[in-house]
Amino acid sequence: MSGWLAPLKTIVASLAKAGITSQLDDAGIVFSKKQEMLRAVFPTDADAHVQNFVFLLANKNQVHLLPEIIGALDVYAQRSAAVTIAKVTSAVPLTDAEKQAMETKLRGQFGQDTAFEYTVDASILGGVVVRIGDKVIDGSVAGKLAALKEKLK
Repeated sequence: MSGWLAPLKTIVASLAKAGITSQLDDAGIVFSKKQEMLRAVFPTDADAHVQNFVFLLANKNQVHLLPEIIGALDVYAQRSAAVTIAKVTSAVPLTDAEKQAMETKLRGQFGQDTAFEYTVDASILGGVVVRIGDKVIDGSVAGKLAALKEKLK
């Protein structure tokens, strides 16, 4: 992600300084002329993929979207580097001691940067269900009953 963000930010700054964004979005200007204009503002070390992406935006008259695209990429990059969230669902509210024990064990498995969100759902009957990313740890009574039901089929 950072391989894209830095050059895109540089390009947006150069476009703003040169004041050519509206020209790049003008459907009346031929694409080869837009390519010339862009090459003049590209950083010398800009990756070919980044350049092609900006060329595509220019070809579609959408260069004005670059700041919004950078913002979305920035949010995505921060989210992927952010903490892991463990969503813990229990049939009844957990005590502070139970939460502490669970957090200690799960942080040992998934890292110290794990954050926790707690919800109560009586339909699981008892126990807990923990969701961390695409992993689910089902220690609920309802889950165990469903597994038993499958075994008996």
